[in-house]
Formats: sequence, structure tokens, C-alpha cells
Amino acid sequence: MQQKPTVQTNKFWSDLIKHPNYDSFWKARNVLPHLKNVAPAVLVVGGWFDAEDLYGPLKTYEAIETQNKTVENSLIMGPWFHGQWVLDEGEKLGNINFESNTRAYFRDVELKFFNYHLKNKGEMDLPEASIFITGANKWKAFNAWPPLNIEKKELFLGCDEKLSFSKPAATACYDEYAVDPNKPVPYAEGIHLKRTKEYMTDDQRFASRRPDVMVYQTAILEEDITVVGALNVNLFVSTTGTDADYVVKMIDVFPNELENDQQNDTDITMAGYQMLVRGDVMRGKFRNSFENPEPFTPGQVTEVSFEMPATAHQFKKGHRIMIQVQNSWFPLVDINPQSFVNIYEADEKDFIKATHRIYHDAEHASKISISVLKN
Repeated sequence: MQQKPTVQTNKFWSDLIKHPNYDSFWKARNVLPHLKNVAPAVLVVGGWFDAEDLYGPLKTYEAIETQNKTVENSLIMGPWFHGQWVLDEGEKLGNINFESNTRAYFRDVELKFFNYHLKNKGEMDLPEASIFITGANKWKAFNAWPPLNIEKKELFLGCDEKLSFSKPAATACYDEYAVDPNKPVPYAEGIHLKRTKEYMTDDQRFASRRPDVMVYQTAILEEDITVVGALNVNLFVSTTGTDADYVVKMIDVFPNELENDQQNDTDITMAGYQMLVRGDVMRGKFRNSFENPEPFTPGQVTEVSFEMPATAHQFKKGHRIMIQVQNSWFPLVDINPQSFVNIYEADEKDFIKATHRIYHDAEHASKISISVLKN
């Protein structure tokens, strides 16, 4: 007699869909407030292109640093995907070459740390933060993270797809576009059996060609600009729906004269390459509170602000800085139906087309706030 197949269940998934908002279920699982009274020395290790957990090491370091004033707490961030510092030599990721064996650098730091604290060997002369600056492809030592020798700047989204450090003077300026949740923006070009790790540095030209992706870029840079620390997004938007996701991507646009990298496995054209440096999403209904979601009022200008995870990247002279704004990132982020519902319980009828606007005028100046490293 043939047995009936066993129904597999995932308790965590069942728990997750019961708690769509930031309630006591999620608060009990937040480890950061409990990182107090830390006794041993700590070396926090993370990768700038860790698709699994970029937030974790940065916030762990920050929590230990602020809640334990006397503990020796240091940070090392390399150009790595999740665990790459032990899996390979960390010389490249996807189409981006880092020009050195970054794992070897990490091993020297790790050896010095453990020799000193476990074997009483050597001197503890490691910096507070050992940071790999992508773009420049160099390690840099800092006595604090985020660095103290910075200048705060604002990148303003402007008319005619411009991105500028000058606040717009226009009295009325916005981009209007249609979004269909049945045709989401993919996270990478092509079709993949599994989610790739290389998407964290992937070429974004496929997205910039879509009519539902808004693109803003600077003029060709006349000097190197090194962006360090968190990125703060401040958008002024409106939608004909009652909910929306806002995906923001910071991108390094390579010169059109750039030659191809012979180390790349793929036949990718590096001239004009749009390298993803950092991307993140804010689900609009949580714009004011993760605990108490609220709908958008259709057609009303609304501010959406959020912090993107930190980066350490040099946009070199001759490159451009690009910002892309879109409303889906499939399948990294589940599709927002664009109506104010519990998405776990959304029905087909809840998924609606909507018209969106991004404003960039004197009164509603959408911008990205950054920290630029001083020379």
C-alpha cells in the first residue's frame, strides 16, 4: 500500500507570518540591547558585500562599542561575500577585481589578535577599524568607526535625471511613472536557479533601461570621492495606491573608455559598467514606525526616510555617482501589492497598478545624505 507523502511544515515560517509588524515576537529576538557587560576582547568581522548579513557585524560592533566603554572592541570589514574571508582569497567578486589577496590581510589581523589575547605574544597595535575601501582597493586604518575625519554632504535628486551636491531651486519638479506589481524589477539580469552572491556588485544597466526605474547621476567626477559610513535616504513621494516599497541603490558608473578586465569569466563590457555599491529597501507603510504601519494617502506628497547600511567606497575621478529608485526588487523582496494590506494574507485582487511620483524641488528636495572622507 502506497504511503501518503508527509506534509512538511516550517514552524519559524508559521510564526513569521503571524507577526508582520515589529512586535514583542521580534523584539525578543533582537540581540543588540543585550550586548552589555562584555568581558573579553572582541574582533568583529564582516564583508561589504555580504548578502546574508551586512547589518549584523556593523550593528554588533556599534552596540558593543556604545554599551561597553572599557572593552577592547575592534572591527575589520573587507570586500567579501558571506564568509569569503575563509572560503577563498577574496581577490574578486563577480566582475569586480579587488587587486589583492584580501584574505591574507585578514589572517594577519586575526593571528595578531589571538596571539596577543590568547598566548600573550606580540603587541596589540591593531587599529580600531581595519577597513577595505572598494573602488580604491586599499586597506585603511581608522581610530574610530564611522571615521571622525569626514565631511557631511547631500546628494540631491534633480530634474532631467541629474544628481548634484546643490539643492534644487525649481518650484515644481517630479518624475512620474507607472508600476505594475505583476512585472517587478529583478535583482539581477538573467535567470538564475538560485540567488547569486555576485549580485552585490552586479552591473545595473539592465535596470536603468526600465521605465519603472528612476535614474539620477552626477556629472563626470573631477576628483576622487570616498564615501564612508551609513547612507541616509530622504525621499518625497506620492502614489495612487495606499502602500509602496522604495528600493534605493547607490551605483558607481565606470568611464565609457574603460577596457575590459581580463580576469573576468564573463564577456562583460566594463566600459560604462554600473556597479552596485549599496542597495536597500523601505516598505512604505513602515516609514514612520515598524510597530504601527500606516497607509499612504493617494496623491499626497509623503516623506519616506531610512538609513541604508554603511559602505566604504571610492568613486574615482572620471567616474559618476548614480542613484536608482525603484519599487520592487524581485525576488529579494516580496512583491508589494501597492494596497495597504497584510501582505502575508494578500489576495490577487489586492495587487494593483499604481502611478508614482518622486519629487525634487526646493520644497520637496529628495536626497541621499553621505559622509565623505577628508584627505
